[in-house]
Amino acid sequence: MLLPGVLVLSACAGEVEPTESPAMPDPLIARALNDPLMVDPDLAYRNQAAAALSTGADHALPVLSGNAAKARRVRDEMRLALLEDGTILDLPDSDEDAEGLSLSGIGSAEQMALTHGVPEDCAKQLRAGFIWAARLDDAANLMPFGHVRAAAGAQRGKCSIRAVSYLTAAEGEDTLQYHYNLARRAEMETKVFAEPELALTAASDGARLAVNIRNGNDAMRVVDLIYWKTPQ
Repeated sequence: MLLPGVLVLSACAGEVEPTESPAMPDPLIARALNDPLMVDPDLAYRNQAAAALSTGADHALPVLSGNAAKARRVRDEMRLALLEDGTILDLPDSDEDAEGLSLSGIGSAEQMALTHGVPEDCAKQLRAGFIWAARLDDAANLMPFGHVRAAAGAQRGKCSIRAVSYLTAAEGEDTLQYHYNLARRAEMETKVFAEPELALTAASDGARLAVNIRNGNDAMRVVDLIYWKTPQ
């Protein structure tokens, strides 16, 4: 029995074998293969100079650089962001009776955490991943236009930690003022330090914050930030 709509061709002498026509390429695949590659400069910078946290990647993508115009732009954006939620507090005088902690020579998130007093059992749980930079509380937000170079975190049991290293074109004091205002708005008791590098520490009943700022390459500032919750 023949199925309706099916044409049956009987074989005959001299029949020409059908040839297969070239397949038309999928336009989406063709575009993906032929279009030029795009580079996101926010993810391109991996220079490890002066970093407390570091990544294992190495490549020839463009580096970021700062200048006076970029510093003003970031400062203006930073002030606008702060003004959305209230007045901007001036930086207090640095604590002359104590020095902040330097992160120079520290090469891992775990060492960074231990230096700032994170319990060892929690520090050992830190795992690298850029996603942790997107999981920061408001008290630990990054500067506008900040470029994350490395991040690590832990979220298990009593351990809630975020460690981020990022770059900014802003001046060091503007960066410190931004983090100071965020910490104060989170009702954290805050101290700032000028030596051995610009830094602040902040604490509340439920959290701790430490920020270190120093000069990097190409007129950029390196900011190493660690934020962790304390069990109640």
